Amino acid sequence: MTAQELAHHLKSKFGDLISEPAEFRGEVTVTLADAERVAEVCGFAKRNLGCDFLLDITSVDNYGQEPRWLVVYELYGLGHRAHLRLKTMVSEERSELPTVTGVWRTANWHEREIYDLMGLRFRGHPDLRRILMWEG
Repeated sequence: MTAQELAHHLKSKFGDLISEPAEFRGEVTVTLADAERVAEVCGFAKRNLGCDFLLDITSVDNYGQEPRWLVVYELYGLGHRAHLRLKTMVSEERSELPTVTGVWRTANWHEREIYDLMGLRFRGHPDLRRILMWEG
């Protein structure tokens, strides 16, 4: 399965919640309109599309703009060697989204890093505490 096919399967399952896939330099990106559904979408990608490896979760703080945070999930399927980028936005007012640690255990440290450095909270995270910075 190619990254474009992965994106189209997400789009057909979740409809308008998923943007049309954008391709740049061979990398495919989709945007999730509702950050509250990120765990559901990621779970579907793992179970049904073979995205069994979470490469990374990153974030961008667009301080002074709304929505403030961009959160980016880098998904990979070891079996089909396809990489898919899933983006979602989080407002400053909300400043939290559901954890995906129930989908990929490796999300634990990625989410803790974002919490520590960006201040975003991941609801339902089993151990949301600082990972890089000291308390103080």
